[in-house]
Amino acid sequence: MQVAAYQASLLAKDSMGAIQLIQQRVRQCETDGVSVLCCPEAILGGLADFSDQPGRFAIRTDNGQLASVLAPLTSETVTSIVGFTELSSDGALYNAAAVFQCGRVTGLYRKIRPALRRSVYSPGSETPVFGQVS
Repeated sequence: MQVAAYQASLLAKDSMGAIQLIQQRVRQCETDGVSVLCCPEAILGGLADFSDQPGRFAIRTDNGQLASVLAPLTSETVTSIVGFTELSSDGALYNAAAVFQCGRVTGLYRKIRPALRRSVYSPGSETPVFGQVS
């Protein structure tokens, strides 16, 4: 199994334009035989800690919004791990990463220690293990 780490260029704050850049990397991974593409934290939208309106670019995971945003990354051979700011159903923000396989969100991780001192992010509480979807 080959794994690729994508170090994206710094994008403008609140930018969802990264999805096209990630899509290009997914297609390259398909060509190169890479199975897993790991993207930086908060590549979609940016880090909420650096915004004066942190919820503005947060993405919901409980209503299909995340799956819709990630749909252009669909691949039969490449699993993408994509960082974003999650807006939970109770209004909390999480520094999260989605595991996106075969056109579906198959896992979600919330960073347990989002900052050393202060953060708008709530801490996650689980350390899930993700496997291959067949």
